[in-house]
Amino acid sequence: IEYIESHPDFVTPEYRRNEVLGFLKNQTLEDLCISRPQSRLSWGIPLPFDPDYVTYVWFDALTNYASIPASMGDPALPGFGKAPDKEAALWPADIHVIGKDILKFHAVYWPIMLKAAGFAMPRQICVHGWWQKDGQKMSKSTGNVVDPIEVIEEWGVDAFRYYLLRELDIGPDGNWTDEGFHARYSAELANGLGNLINRSLAMLNRYRSGVVPAPCDELKPEVSEAADEVLDLARSHRLQASLRRIWELIARVNQFIDQTAPFKLAKDPSQSDRLDEILYTLVESCRVIGVLLHPFLPITSKKIYEQLGLEVVPHLFEYATWGGLPQGHQVCAPEPLFPRKDLPTKQES
Repeated sequence: IEYIESHPDFVTPEYRRNEVLGFLKNQTLEDLCISRPQSRLSWGIPLPFDPDYVTYVWFDALTNYASIPASMGDPALPGFGKAPDKEAALWPADIHVIGKDILKFHAVYWPIMLKAAGFAMPRQICVHGWWQKDGQKMSKSTGNVVDPIEVIEEWGVDAFRYYLLRELDIGPDGNWTDEGFHARYSAELANGLGNLINRSLAMLNRYRSGVVPAPCDELKPEVSEAADEVLDLARSHRLQASLRRIWELIARVNQFIDQTAPFKLAKDPSQSDRLDEILYTLVESCRVIGVLLHPFLPITSKKIYEQLGLEVVPHLFEYATWGGLPQGHQVCAPEPLFPRKDLPTKQES
């Protein structure tokens, strides 16, 4: 109790932390039996001091978090007969990501075991909820399930990733609906992100033969602010909020196209410099968006960079700094990131 209260980020989200504290403070805590009769569980790990008993499965399973790095020589886990190896420095874990149904084992039993052994605690325990289908618990017997392979084969793995991360916040349960998946694919992936990349690259190719004009910082403050917020949200495991912030940026850049109307300026030679500013702002915004998307939609992020004519993989957040596209760089022709589909009607689906 003292450790959890003095380390408020040890269990997240906060209401899961409160759930653990409530259990510890309001339940009569008894000794935990770490063995089971071998006659009942023949498949268990035998106790070294009594062949008639096996190890309680959660006592055995939890120790793997530490025993595996210890077997590799982790300096933080001495006493296992292994020479210390700095390359095996894996403990304490930065984070345990677990389902809500095994919270007690990780946030109560495991810390007690570590404290008794004199080992450091994991830095954080992050607790997620369950998936439902159409508001009901998934069940194989009723057929109320989602086949991820079928979804990926039809819509692509990044579309599947996007819906999972956009629909399920860390903590509460998420609800899968086919209609919701189709709606997000159409509105947010095809029309939102896909349309922005396509329009931006198409106009640069049409009006400047795909050659990047001189840098312009018109949207730099807004894009940089969004990038910083996305990083902060991701670091606090707020993945849903991170994606929401990225799509706010996508909407802002799409709005920028509508406000500045580069397709109209292209008809007026006297507006050539202004057109250059807009075109640079668009393709550089697309590049930064590609970086921000990489942890969530790595295939799509790579495709954006390929269409921008960039060979590097945008896997480092430092690439999100404004101004990465140099003047004179040649981009490629756009290709649909998320092809539009004829969505099934409710009766068909």
